[in-house]
Amino acid sequence: MAKNVITLNRGELARMNRLLDIKPDGCWRWKGEKTTNGYAKWSKVSGAPVRAAHRVIWEHYHQQQIPEGMQLDHLCRVRDCVNPEHFEVVTPSENTMRQNHFERNKTHCPQGHEYNEENTRITNKNKRVCRSCDRDRRRMRKDAASAEEGQPESG
Repeated sequence: MAKNVITLNRGELARMNRLLDIKPDGCWRWKGEKTTNGYAKWSKVSGAPVRAAHRVIWEHYHQQQIPEGMQLDHLCRVRDCVNPEHFEVVTPSENTMRQNHFERNKTHCPQGHEYNEENTRITNKNKRVCRSCDRDRRRMRKDAASAEEGQPESG
């Protein structure tokens, strides 16, 4: 057995199993504590260091450590799933590239204009901006400024 691999004894496995909700899609949903962004947390005993439960379970079932600098990609895209068959060991950049980025997948701006080469500007913070909406905002600011200039001063 590899050195430093998390191996769970029968009692620890039983405690973990009580925290699982096995779903028809094969996900083992975690009913225990979770991180603020939804990943399962687990500690062998009270006061012991808290680890990501999916990493602990993966190491136990595969009897090997996750290589240093590598991550587990949730192939099912369910953050609180801890089924070791739903993970693939990948580099951090591969894991990030595979993520379903909500903004990246949008094809239209909130006003319904298409994000395409002609109608999209990329900011210095790498955000997409709709050129049509940008023009509309500039026009509205200009109209508002013109209207203010024509108003008599109150006082």
